[in-house]
Amino acid sequence: MTIVVFKEASEGGKIQMHFEELLKNNRDVFVEELLLEHFSNLIKFVKNRAAEDSSSGSKKPITVAEVEPLVKDFASRWKAAIELMHKDVITSFSNFLRGMDILRSALTQLLLYYTRLSDCIKKIAGGSALNKDLASINSIVFEIKKYSMTDFLGH
Repeated sequence: MTIVVFKEASEGGKIQMHFEELLKNNRDVFVEELLLEHFSNLIKFVKNRAAEDSSSGSKKPITVAEVEPLVKDFASRWKAAIELMHKDVITSFSNFLRGMDILRSALTQLLLYYTRLSDCIKKIAGGSALNKDLASINSIVFEIKKYSMTDFLGH
């Protein structure tokens, strides 16, 4: 709201930029918290183990047994979790367009986390055994587009 007032007054300058930066930072924090609420194990794994594995000094190789519960958990509930995130955003933001921007950011970030998990699985010996349980990247992208379109149309 503050940014809108500065824009309308055409006097924003540095103060407006400061508030825009605050908005961006708080949006990023909200997105990460929203994702952690629904996908904490996936995010923790990707941030810790997948990042560790990509560095040359990996201490302990990642195993199928370590990632299988993550893959199965994600596959069993990702669509329902996205619906819950949608409801959280709708009830948290009175500005519909801002809320939908935040939901798109969250879904895009989720896709990035899941892609990193998928890439990690491809490098694991025997990781192909999990292919049957992996949600396809295309199906996640389809859901993101579906939410973007329905939200734009006001459904």
